Amino acid sequence: MIFAAPLKMKREDSAITKVLGKAKYFGIYDDEKNRVEVIVNENPGGAAIFRQLRAGNVDVLLTPHAGPGAVRASLELGIALYYCGEERKSLEEAVAEFKEGRYPAITPENFHQFH
Repeated sequence: MIFAAPLKMKREDSAITKVLGKAKYFGIYDDEKNRVEVIVNENPGGAAIFRQLRAGNVDVLLTPHAGPGAVRASLELGIALYYCGEERKSLEEAVAEFKEGRYPAITPENFHQFH
């Protein structure tokens, strides 16, 4: 499985940022290879990041916030959205917590709780 999260800085151990579409960087964690790669958000400011993530075969996006555009784009492109909380953590920490079942899915019905 391949995970992604918006990052504050262009570092593999960067904390997840509270912005989504406007994040400058995204961490991509390949569960099979057990490594993080940081990419630049080529289209900051909207749901276009989901096309970039889908091109990188991302299955799950972990984020502290998601609006209606993000939810719509994630559904259209088949990327599952999960709320990873507001506390400071790295992508690898978030993936470990996700695997423990600690994160709720962000859906069209509940996204307002995470926006």
